[in-house]
Amino acid sequence: MTEIYFVTGTDTDAGKTVTTAALIEAAKKRNKIALGYKLVASGVEFMLEGVFNRDVLSIKKHSSYPLKYGECVCYQFDEAIAPHLAASDIGVKIDTSEFDAGINHLLDMSPDYIFVEGAGGWMLPLSEKNFLSEWVAAHKYPVIMTVGARLGSLSHAVMTKMCVEHMGCRLAGFVINHVIPGLNHKKENADWLVNYFSDVPLLGEIPFLESIYTCDLSGYLNTELLSSKS
Repeated sequence: MTEIYFVTGTDTDAGKTVTTAALIEAAKKRNKIALGYKLVASGVEFMLEGVFNRDVLSIKKHSSYPLKYGECVCYQFDEAIAPHLAASDIGVKIDTSEFDAGINHLLDMSPDYIFVEGAGGWMLPLSEKNFLSEWVAAHKYPVIMTVGARLGSLSHAVMTKMCVEHMGCRLAGFVINHVIPGLNHKKENADWLVNYFSDVPLLGEIPFLESIYTCDLSGYLNTELLSSKS
């Protein structure tokens, strides 16, 4: 049976994409079939082959099956701004039933894992009144939190955990992603997180990487620590 996990972050640049890719690679290392899916991508690059979002390309590259680009993303917007604003600018309403359709398509492939990457932080707006986290909560998807290790991330991690659990979701694991090279007291901060989140498994730490798109990500995380049990 396919296990579906939602990947959120403590803020916009916490490293959800590198976490999603590393989770896929960790699962593949255990001979599991793992696919990635990005719900909303904002910001594109114009390449010879077409218009693409680099995060979506990363998910496509790492997924176990040779997915088509459109199978890896639901909504894509040209401008790198908040998705609800990008959608409004072009007269589009983000319909969460489209999220479901994309995931159901991947489920038909019978993978062991689907890692669904969110956008922004846990309380990302989809419209003036609706949040992405409401869709996650409605499905009771277990959540994996990426902590972008920087000044302020401890507070953001605690608030994210509280919000996730307040909305009835289970925090299945967390990842520490070192987004700043040479950050002072990074070990002490990591130890604090492990101690505070004693009921949540640390899936691993990702060191600062010059480019997440070219590095080998297979050795950083441990998907054996995940469990679908609520």
